[in-house]
Amino acid sequence: MTVINENDEIMDVDVLFTFKNTATGVCYIVYTENTSDENGDTEVFASIFDPDDKTLSLQPIETEAEWAMLESKLREYERAHGGKGFTS
Repeated sequence: MTVINENDEIMDVDVLFTFKNTATGVCYIVYTENTSDENGDTEVFASIFDPDDKTLSLQPIETEAEWAMLESKLREYERAHGGKGFTS
């Protein structure tokens, strides 16, 4: 997938997973450029999206509660995929 970041730079990314929070109805997408931080962990990004939006406009995640929920989902993803380290 190709996204435009907050600096208007085009990024080619791989989608790790998407999910819908059943309590709120909000859909999230978690993706990576497949780059690593100084600890060797793969850097990941997450956004809110509307699955019915054909242009897939990504919206920022703004609350600590959403970030905590996403970090929990990312840890589940890590365990399911061999424990590879990720950082957000």
